Amino acid sequence: MSIARRAVAVLAAVCLLASACGGKDDDGSRRDVGAPTSTGTAAAATPQHPAAEPAAEEPAVAAPEPTEAPAPDESSQPAPAVVPPEPTLVLTPVVLLPDPMALVARPGTGNGTGDLYVATRDGRVWLLGADGDEPPEVVLDISDLTNTDCEEGLLGIAFDLDGSDLYVHYTDLRGNNQIVEYPMSGHRVQGDQGRTVLSVEQPACNHNGGHIAFGPDGNLWIGLGDGGGANDMFNHGQNLDSLLATMVRIDPQANGGANYGIPADNPFVNGGARPEIWAYGARNPWRFSFDRATGDLWIADVGQNDWEEIHVLRAADGWDPGANLGWPLYEGNEQFSGSAAPDDLLFPVHVYDHDLGCSVTGGHVYRGSAISHLAGAYVFGDYCTGRLWALTIDDQGADTRVELGLSVPQFTLVSFGEDAAGEIYVLSFDDTVYRLELAS
Repeated sequence: MSIARRAVAVLAAVCLLASACGGKDDDGSRRDVGAPTSTGTAAAATPQHPAAEPAAEEPAVAAPEPTEAPAPDESSQPAPAVVPPEPTLVLTPVVLLPDPMALVARPGTGNGTGDLYVATRDGRVWLLGADGDEPPEVVLDISDLTNTDCEEGLLGIAFDLDGSDLYVHYTDLRGNNQIVEYPMSGHRVQGDQGRTVLSVEQPACNHNGGHIAFGPDGNLWIGLGDGGGANDMFNHGQNLDSLLATMVRIDPQANGGANYGIPADNPFVNGGARPEIWAYGARNPWRFSFDRATGDLWIADVGQNDWEEIHVLRAADGWDPGANLGWPLYEGNEQFSGSAAPDDLLFPVHVYDHDLGCSVTGGHVYRGSAISHLAGAYVFGDYCTGRLWALTIDDQGADTRVELGLSVPQFTLVSFGEDAAGEIYVLSFDDTVYRLELAS
């Protein structure tokens, strides 16, 4: 790619890193965002009524003699329902690290939190001390392979299902996406034994996606943005010959001389598109996760002008193979370009407008045991405002978003993580990893 083309693309980059914030200009600048506002119901204004006219004088009437009302039969009166308030939640700081980007638990390391590994944007992976008293330990350092310009850096990490290999997703010094496998030895990463699984060229420095995760199917899922700039300027959103703007699903093990294999049930394995593609039409999927109870795949996709959106690919529907998430034909539920909705369009289950935020950060469906009233709710937030919400979808598809009453500083809410017990962590560019907990 020419230097001039990348320069144009860099000027089109939006916000910082994962945010790829929506905004009508998408000009790479951070727009000032007002402080979060409460979603609670405001006190109702006192209704105004005309002044009452004095009543005409009427003849006096003797008051009737009072009669004693019969005592109520308490046994027949239902007790009034008492709805206890939901417990207060807090964000408890766990560790201070520079620009934490991703947190994962290594499988097979215990039924509690498990061994927690945190990726920081500068290219390091840290192991957190099991008891919280020991300082975090750097177990992989690829800072010489990446940089933290624009929306670049070490963007995601994932362990395979048995915890024997760590996969990292970063942008290299040319700005291209790299997925690399590293074997584990004890609790450390064998940094000198990295094997490149997949490389994807990027025409710009923003909208890199970057999240990776292993699904319950044992395959590696990868989220990639549309290549950057604004308005899908590189035309990747609906281009099935490109891996940009897609959700990729591969078997990361080397296969017959190839660096990875294609699962036999991928929707385009027999042609019509790149066989790695599972879903397409994403603008910048910034964090996705599998519900550990149902297997459903939740994808948060950053919008541009007006809408942030969340999609769910249901495990019961086979994760909707070949789903079109809509970009740039649709932003949220509104048409953005083109003239007709494609037949394979999968509308989001939830959207919110830019009065509430400007860049969605996807989280996890809560399956822990410490916060019972959050069970089954999808916890997510907004990068720009730092607000946290819980989202539920009923059997009819109706969505309910509830404010959790928590936030981190504006333009810092970059990611969520989940430990082995299903408890949720919040990663913030205020250099803090928090755990979501009940107030004591």
